[in-house]
Parts: sequence; C-alpha cells; structure tokens
Amino acid sequence: MKPTYNPSKIKHKRTHGFFARMSSPTGQNLISRRRRKGRKRLTA
Repeated sequence: MKPTYNPSKIKHKRTHGFFARMSSPTGQNLISRRRRKGRKRLTA
C-alpha cells in the first residue's frame, strides 16, 4: 500500500503561496495582518 498523503510542493505553493495570497484583496489583508503581528513567515 502507498501512503494516502502525497504532498506536492508545486500544488501547495500555487494554492497557499505568496503570489496566490496577493492575487485577491482578502489575501492581501491576510498578508498585512501577519506583517502587523510580526510573523517571521508570512506564507506557508
């Protein structure tokens, strides 16, 4: 049997990456919120 969770880095970046976040206004708000909070990593 193969493991059911087969993570793809490309798919993860495209859905949760910086450019994906910046493409929508809500994503931009999310980035700014994380910047204000002082997060070391803004996106996954």
